[in-house]
Amino acid sequence: MSSETTYVSPAETPGNSYGIEKQPNKFARPPGIEVRADCVTIHGYQEFQLSRRGIKPLPIDKPLRRKEELTGCFFSPEFLTGKTVLDVGANGGFFSLTACRNGASQVVSLDMDKTYLDLIRQAQTVFGWKNIRLINAKVQDWKEPADLVVAFAMVHWLYSCTANYGSMEAVVGKLAGLSRAILLIEWVAPDDIAIRSFKHTESNPQVDGAGYNLEAFEAALSKHFCKVEILGATAPTRTLYAAYHQLNEVTLHPTLPLLAPADQVISSHCLTAHENTAYYGRVYADMTRNCIIKQATADMALHEAMMLGRLQGAHFPKVISSEQHDGYSVLVMERIAGADLAGVREEISSTPKRLAGFMEECLAILSQLHTAAVRHRDIRLGNIRVRDSHPVLIDFGWAETEDQPYITPGRLGGLERIIPGPPCDTYAMGKVFEQIVPRHSKLFAPLLHKMLAPELARSLPIAAFEQILRGLKLPETWDVPLVFPIPRHPETAPDNTPSGSDQKMSFWKRCRALCRKTRLF
Repeated sequence: MSSETTYVSPAETPGNSYGIEKQPNKFARPPGIEVRADCVTIHGYQEFQLSRRGIKPLPIDKPLRRKEELTGCFFSPEFLTGKTVLDVGANGGFFSLTACRNGASQVVSLDMDKTYLDLIRQAQTVFGWKNIRLINAKVQDWKEPADLVVAFAMVHWLYSCTANYGSMEAVVGKLAGLSRAILLIEWVAPDDIAIRSFKHTESNPQVDGAGYNLEAFEAALSKHFCKVEILGATAPTRTLYAAYHQLNEVTLHPTLPLLAPADQVISSHCLTAHENTAYYGRVYADMTRNCIIKQATADMALHEAMMLGRLQGAHFPKVISSEQHDGYSVLVMERIAGADLAGVREEISSTPKRLAGFMEECLAILSQLHTAAVRHRDIRLGNIRVRDSHPVLIDFGWAETEDQPYITPGRLGGLERIIPGPPCDTYAMGKVFEQIVPRHSKLFAPLLHKMLAPELARSLPIAAFEQILRGLKLPETWDVPLVFPIPRHPETAPDNTPSGSDQKMSFWKRCRALCRKTRLF
């Protein structure tokens, strides 16, 4: 594939007093490149160094380092292998080059500034990489979708400057149409210095009534994607979001042999790296037997079967069979007919009293876990299914008991994990409740306040929370609109089980190091 830049004729855009819509990097650090043997250093809007050993932001570019930290899982080899990437507003190409280096099948670097695209071209020439396409164009003129779309520090430009979409709905809708699976997008608040100084959002007089604000931005994301989460802040006025078109990732890595045709795979991805082992999990739908098949590295599926064997009742899946194979284990279990909790929040939370009834059943699940001495450790919105309006807790792969402990991967618990300390099922369930209570409503505050206080979540019996819930005086209707909050990742904390030199490495860096060591990628 040629590394030459392709030019796409852009639509005309009304100007502003700064001319910044035609020279978007006019006020950024001057672009430049240094090439020494097999080491390339790129300067300008992004400052970073690229070599055969890796790619890293320079100390001067703290925002870039923060973005790398927050998005590490999306640019890891275990995620990127075989996927296509579109880097909107690629600038110096840090994320384009990272994606190329870590296994993306094709990367499109899209930017209206040809000078920056030339920096990427020189870097890829040094390393002989052929799978980056350089496109000199505006976003509105590009139509080819990709699996992963990256749009950092772009939303204000597209709203009313270089693209003039004039509404959050139009901006997010365009980017959603370009992303097959995931959109990584950075929100830039109206009080950001770039917007205040250069009036990015005031170039287009034809803007919609919703305006440029966070509420309109999040509403557009929620409309166009089935799942949205906040990865974290890159600056006081900037925040990264991840938006998903599908709830489950499917990456068919050969570490696990296929047990059924690929079209029967519901989810498949790398779960964690622990003690020189990369753990993968895959789930198949077996419609003929109305069951699902879980396949996992080592004894993980077998362990899940043992945990579920300690639990009975409609709130947990029933085990049909389990067996150990060479290098992986298999669990066959009943298929929970219904939907993920995230998909039926409006129905479950249609009235305060209906939501209270659902919460009561979720607390009963916690009580059953406690009675059986099982710690689930991964309670989250995506691990609760709704069957006939009743909750069913799934995914016991990381569960453990005192007599059957199991490994504790980094960041166990996802968005709902408690920091610091080991996982806490009560706290995690409180985070689930927080996501199914309408934003700004205080009706369930007495319960959430207790469940989300780490010391109380760890010490109070489940009966205490059940008593609080039953004591709430709930009206027939909500006091606020039925709009749900977007969950936020907890602050990064050290993994629970590192040892030796691993203590200095993040979870995803350990995954990448393991993959290189074992030549899985």
